[in-house]
Parts: sequence; C-alpha cells; structure tokens
Amino acid sequence: MYCQHCGSEIRRGEKFCANCGAPIPAQQAADAAAAIKTAQVLSNAAFSSDAAGVLPNDLSETPSLAKDFAVSEEHYNLILGGTLLWGFLMNVVFCIVFSRVITRIDYSMILIPYVVLALAGVLLNTFSHKPIWSFVGYNLVVLPLGLVLSALVAEEGADAVRETFQITAAVAAGMLLLSNWKPQLFSRMGPCLLGSLLVALAAEVVTYFLGGGLQITNALVALIFCGYIGYDWARAQMRPKTADNAIDSACALYLDIINLLLRVLASRSRKRD
Repeated sequence: MYCQHCGSEIRRGEKFCANCGAPIPAQQAADAAAAIKTAQVLSNAAFSSDAAGVLPNDLSETPSLAKDFAVSEEHYNLILGGTLLWGFLMNVVFCIVFSRVITRIDYSMILIPYVVLALAGVLLNTFSHKPIWSFVGYNLVVLPLGLVLSALVAEEGADAVRETFQITAAVAAGMLLLSNWKPQLFSRMGPCLLGSLLVALAAEVVTYFLGGGLQITNALVALIFCGYIGYDWARAQMRPKTADNAIDSACALYLDIINLLLRVLASRSRKRD
C-alpha cells in the first residue's frame, strides 16, 4: 500500500506514513480490494468475458503491479477513449480504401476469416493482462471488421452508412450520459441484458427459418445493445484503473456500438426494401 500524499510505501498495520507523517485511513486497503472484487463479480457479456480476476485481491500486496499497471482516472479514460477512437478511425480508413475493391471478392472469403480473427482477438484482449497484447487483440477485432464494413458501404452506399453512423453515435452518446447519471442502475443490468440477448437471438433464428420478418427482433436486439453500451461504460468506471482494463473496456464498448450500428443499418435497409 502507498501513501496517498507522498506515494511512499507503507507497511501493513502502520497508522502514519514514515516519510511525511500523514495518517493512513484503515479503510484504504479495504476499498481497493472491494473495487477489484466488484470488477470480478460483474460479467463482461456479449462477445467478451472478464478476466480481471487474475489480478490480486489487494494491489497493496504486490507493489510492483500497482506501480506498473495503475493509472489515474483521467489517464484511464483517455486510454479508453483513445482506443475507441483508434478503432473507429481504422474502420473509416478501411471503408475509404477498400469499399470499391471489396465488391470483387466473395463475401464468404471476408466473413469466415473475420469470425476467426475476431474470436482470437477477443480471447487475447480478455485473457491478457499486458496493455500491448490487449491492444493487439483489439486490433484483431477492429481491422478485419473494417473489411466487413467496407462490403456494407459498397452494398448500401456511403450516404446510408454515414447517416447510420450519425444515428448510432447520437444514441451511444445518450446512453453514456445516462450511464454516468445512473451508474448503479446500469451496473446491475448484466444478467438481464445477457438473458434478453440470448432469447432475442434464438427468436431471430426461429423467425428466419420460418420465413417471417425480422423487424421486431432486429429492433429488440438494437435496444439490448443500447443497454449494453450503458452497462459496459458503468462497468468500466468500476474496474481498477489500469491501462489494460481501459483497453479491455474499450473493446467491449466498441463491440456494443458496432453491433448497434449494424442493427440500425439492417433496419434502414429493410425499410427501403
């Protein structure tokens, strides 16, 4: 454990810092352990799972980890936001570069490698506790998806995709604001969202094979991913503030927003049909 005033290491049981003499709250270590336990309990649903449980129950027991991985709340959110921005920027670049070329390639040749790379990326992002490897896993999800989005741009048109992105961005911003306003409410939604998503996807499969319309299930899944944006943001703010957790949280939010975008685009496409 470290003094909040001067940063000097403090041995267990000491009530005052040996360096600056500042009193040490007895609750300090307990609060750190509770924060990490909260991050362990909350499940990372929909495409990624939480591996934060590998972290020690008390960072004060491993000072090297605390020094190497802990960041301030400001830097934590900067890393999270910058990682998200990088993902969307790469998607835009891929759409600009490949949208014309992608029409000459069989779509299955894009989709199958994407699924494989995305699963590998999610696993690497989830189970790695080093920021560099988590970022590599994030890129394994983001970059191949750029090719999938390029195919959608070629099929739907750049204007339709741009309008869909604007709608998605507005909805995502609204959910982030709501999550900041009621973080405790959103942090409890995980099991409900996961159950709702599984039911909606099962209903969508049944409806597809029966030949029915998918407008209702599509709208329901889009609504569920709106909830996931708020949930994953609230969860991100409750996790220990480390660079690795910031990148992991960015990956979860990226997947939520992209899935919402794809659902909104599908709804708009069916309406035009």
